[in-house]
Amino acid sequence: MFSFNRKKKKALILTIHGFGKQRHQEFDLLCRYLKESGWDSIQFDIYSLKNPEDANLEQWIKRCEEQMRSALKLKKPVILVGFSMGGVIASYLASVFPVQSLILVAPAFRYFDIQKLGSYSLHALRKIAAKEKNVPSSLQTRTFMDLVDQYKDSIYHVTCPILILHGTKDEVIPYESSQSIYYDLNTPKKCLLLIEGGKHRMLYDGLGHEKPCFKIIESMLNDELL
Repeated sequence: MFSFNRKKKKALILTIHGFGKQRHQEFDLLCRYLKESGWDSIQFDIYSLKNPEDANLEQWIKRCEEQMRSALKLKKPVILVGFSMGGVIASYLASVFPVQSLILVAPAFRYFDIQKLGSYSLHALRKIAAKEKNVPSSLQTRTFMDLVDQYKDSIYHVTCPILILHGTKDEVIPYESSQSIYYDLNTPKKCLLLIEGGKHRMLYDGLGHEKPCFKIIESMLNDELL
């Protein structure tokens, strides 16, 4: 009698970006790193910077849901990775779709401090948006805030394993936000790791926290963390 060890099918990683001008590019370095280890990932844009009126909340969520459905059609387990605003959206998706696990980086469950996005007040951000190209418009800024308000409690309905990474020097969203949420998560498999000195954009800001974060995320993907 023969027995065969089936190689475990690697999950597909669906990334959900934050609010700002980088959009899907926020995950370029992470996806490149994981690709070297054989992980496939999906990156996409939630809104258009070329159309300042692309600010319909339902449309933003619909685009994310469509990406989720497309990923599931590939018949692979799906792992969601959400950054900042994308952490809120990824939590919502994980609460209504079957996912293997949820990874959140600096999730934006509070938007009071997000009004200081990039060291700017909300008023200053809107002024910049009105003058510069390739930055979110004031309408999109309002949609972002409404999105956080509407979907921030979705995290409490997630039952899959959850990893949260948050920098202790996050200048946009205080790490205490993730701490307070962590204790009320409705899953026994959960982990909150504070990255000493990490800022909000620690996945790609070039300050030296990228590789440690990538290795932690890869450990989560390999079921070595929880």
